[in-house]
Amino acid sequence: MEYIGNTKKLFERLKSGSIKGSSLKSYSHGDTQGLLIAAKKLEIEKVLDGIFKNQTRNGVKRSTCLILAAIQSACRPGSKNEFGEWFKSTTLPYELDIKPEIMTSQHFWQQMDNISEEELMLAEDAITNKILGTYNIGLDKLALDFTNYFTYISTNNEKNNLAKRGRNKQKRYDLKQCSLAIVTSKEAGIPLYSHVYEGNKNDQTEFSQYLPILEKRMPNYNPEEITLIFDGGSVTKKNLKALKTHYICSFSLAYCKELYSIDITKYSGLKINNRTVLCYRTRRNIWDKERTCILTFSQKLFDGQVRELNENIAKALNDLEELNSKINNSKSRIDKSEKGLNSKLGEILKHKHVSDIISAQITENKIIYELNNTEKLNIMKRYFGKKLTITDRDDWSTTEILKTYYEQDCIEKIFRDTKNVEHFSLRPIFHWTEQKIRVHIFITLLGLTISSALQKELLNSRINISKTKMLEELSKIRQCWVKNNNSNQVIKIMEEMDKFLSDLWVAICNI
Repeated sequence: MEYIGNTKKLFERLKSGSIKGSSLKSYSHGDTQGLLIAAKKLEIEKVLDGIFKNQTRNGVKRSTCLILAAIQSACRPGSKNEFGEWFKSTTLPYELDIKPEIMTSQHFWQQMDNISEEELMLAEDAITNKILGTYNIGLDKLALDFTNYFTYISTNNEKNNLAKRGRNKQKRYDLKQCSLAIVTSKEAGIPLYSHVYEGNKNDQTEFSQYLPILEKRMPNYNPEEITLIFDGGSVTKKNLKALKTHYICSFSLAYCKELYSIDITKYSGLKINNRTVLCYRTRRNIWDKERTCILTFSQKLFDGQVRELNENIAKALNDLEELNSKINNSKSRIDKSEKGLNSKLGEILKHKHVSDIISAQITENKIIYELNNTEKLNIMKRYFGKKLTITDRDDWSTTEILKTYYEQDCIEKIFRDTKNVEHFSLRPIFHWTEQKIRVHIFITLLGLTISSALQKELLNSRINISKTKMLEELSKIRQCWVKNNNSNQVIKIMEEMDKFLSDLWVAICNI
């Protein structure tokens, strides 16, 4: 293809008459073409054709519909009503020889109607196996985490057993939600095994129920070779006992408060992922079993906890002053009995550590209170900035244990991506049936998977870039079509690119 400037310059040439009898149209090309190339390398279409029942409508295969929806989810998340307009703004219709007008929301959902939960799981497993083989990814260290997504399903919809009200991380308690578990590896940064479940179940409950499902899905499952990494929200005595694999997880210091007494001066500094981590290693009996325990100190966590404590103390002091004003106000309607005032005091001093730092006493017509700064400093020194990680990997070095635990941030990045409104967004979910919600989640994660594969291909070409930045840059690569109105001949021309975009495009074309 010939590079003859950007669309603006080309338009000026058309307008000036230097390209006579011609018309110009520009299409989005870089991001959609890059993702299409990555999908072809992983043979996604072939994989899906092998799982789902054969179904073609208006000449378009079901697998093609799924891949296109996944690409839309990655490039410009939107409803299927918006799909047609987005589709015809790209070069995809011409690359795949599909008429944009047939790609309606009705066409799409007719293609998806009879896909079962089991088929979706088999398809994901087949794609995961492709990824593991293509990029030589091991399953020895796996991160597991849970999150949820609110929906707009009606409160009166009792047929959908997936969407339930529960503790919502987006604080949309007025809406029903569905929940998602994902397993990935640090090497992948890709959702390898996902699990959609009811929104009213908490992480601790679902953890033990998901483990047997995961065991069946993993190829050549050998628990002795696997270390599962997860956060403290999933930890219970029952869940740790149910684990067959090795594990590394955070653990609440509330269950072993004696570890708070270990002075910070006894911690040692270790270099982990280009930063120094203060830590202390020991062993403790936790829930009837000796476990390796690693205490860590974070200055950032310490500063955040101090800031929160100061805010809670300031609010409590202000509320105490207001309460005294109301006690001395004859027109105040508050309950001034000892029981009523004690109840008010309990509410004011309810935040953690505040009642240990502020002492308050009810007198005849006033509450006397005092701030104990010495106790405040003791609390900060004893409790703040400290976290506990436990494991059964007793033979591993402290550095390896902490490095592996910190690498679970790869799954947090996946969840952040699925809540990014610009790319990959799972929200908002408007679908009313369980089946459509499951398909919607599958498509979003497929878009994320294909994007991650493309990112890995670029990394092999020594281009280190985040998925979001990659798609934003690729969206700048456009293809112009110059049509000779007399002969109807069309010349396809790439818009002018700077060096970075040019290198990016060359790397993609060489995949």
